[in-house]
Amino acid sequence: YLTGTHKIMDKMDKAFETFPVLETRRLILRELNPADAEELFNIFSDNKLTEFYDLDTFTSLAQAEKLIERHSDRFANKSGLRWGIVRKESNSVIGTCGLNLHRHSVSGEIGYELARQYWRRGIMTEALRSVIDFGFEMQGLNRIQALVIIGNTASENLLLKLGFQEEGVLRDYGFFKGEFHDLTCFSILRKDWHVNSVHQR
Repeated sequence: YLTGTHKIMDKMDKAFETFPVLETRRLILRELNPADAEELFNIFSDNKLTEFYDLDTFTSLAQAEKLIERHSDRFANKSGLRWGIVRKESNSVIGTCGLNLHRHSVSGEIGYELARQYWRRGIMTEALRSVIDFGFEMQGLNRIQALVIIGNTASENLLLKLGFQEEGVLRDYGFFKGEFHDLTCFSILRKDWHVNSVHQR
């Protein structure tokens, strides 16, 4: 017999038996593999994309290969999932989105990026809706949050559109690129998800 807590943990673990593939109207979200390194390098070698990111702009293919390995390791140790965002029409990776788990609080934290030529087409909204649904439906999460560096208004607007609420600023919470950064915390709860537009297809 499993207690309530054990049932939740068991549900979270089932997502890691095989890598889950998610499908939307225009996209396939799938596991990243070494063959994606060149496309990932092209995405992260754009200074504009990494402006608000906790990674430096890529200058070598090896950096992309290492990032793919890191995402694979997180899946192997059941701490996170990172999907490659693939357009059905081209089968090319144009970005990634992920969900890292915080088991003690039955919550997750999302991260995401998209190649600049695909911005403002609703692609990330479509991808993240699928990821959020997966987190609440398939993993039984109670809360999903995102941390956004001050000034990244495009990301803030995306989260608000998805039904997240702004909770406040975490002062000097992030340290990357040699300095501390204030981060704004946004979250959506399972009870919010049931009643807001994220759940209305």
